[in-house]
Amino acid sequence: MLNLNHDEIKKLVKDKYGEVAKNPCGVFNFPVGRAFALKVGYPKEILDKLPQSLYESFTGANNPQPFVDLKEGEIVLDLGCGAGLDLYFYAKAVGEKGRVYGLDISEAMVDKAKENMKKAGIGNVEISAGHSDNLPFADNFFDIVASNGIYNLSPEKDAVMAEVFRVLKPGARTVFCEIVLKEPLSEEERKNANDWFRCIGGALVEKDFLTLMEKVGFKNIEVISKCRNARTGHPLAICANIRAYK
Repeated sequence: MLNLNHDEIKKLVKDKYGEVAKNPCGVFNFPVGRAFALKVGYPKEILDKLPQSLYESFTGANNPQPFVDLKEGEIVLDLGCGAGLDLYFYAKAVGEKGRVYGLDISEAMVDKAKENMKKAGIGNVEISAGHSDNLPFADNFFDIVASNGIYNLSPEKDAVMAEVFRVLKPGARTVFCEIVLKEPLSEEERKNANDWFRCIGGALVEKDFLTLMEKVGFKNIEVISKCRNARTGHPLAICANIRAYK
């Protein structure tokens, strides 16, 4: 992976997660679907009522729902929305007066998410394909930008973080779940494409991630909690739930 340019890495990520959208029962070296969603705390009683297609391609790092603290009427961006599981919960939380936007690098995921919103009867969501390092939104637009394991897949983390900061309103917040490292990986592990896809090879050391947030201007940065789950198969990996304000 170290020998690839950023566009080549993005294409690999796009293709891999497009495969998850089209063939969620395929063999992947990272957790996919309902069983993992349940293990990280998505409520069974709600999943039982949702179309299977809404959770079968779930590939998040954890469950951000307990930390987003959404209010009715807020405008939300789900960055790396996948097939739409988090979109569903955000849309329900902000209500009809609110608006939720989803963005994903994979057109296959976007198509699936749009269809899932129709199946679930959700009308306050707008979903598009695009890159997280070049967001197609105006400055100072969102009340919250949420994500669930997006930075570790991006080769341009500085640009992604700067874009998140740009599109947030003054005083608004970002809340996300992300795989971070206790210590740097070996060069061999950083080269491995499979480690990149499972959100390890491209992950930052925790203190470096927080420094990046400070660099782009975020304040009141808080690591709300840290845990390990099926996404953190590497001994140096942990899942951090982080909140910060513009």
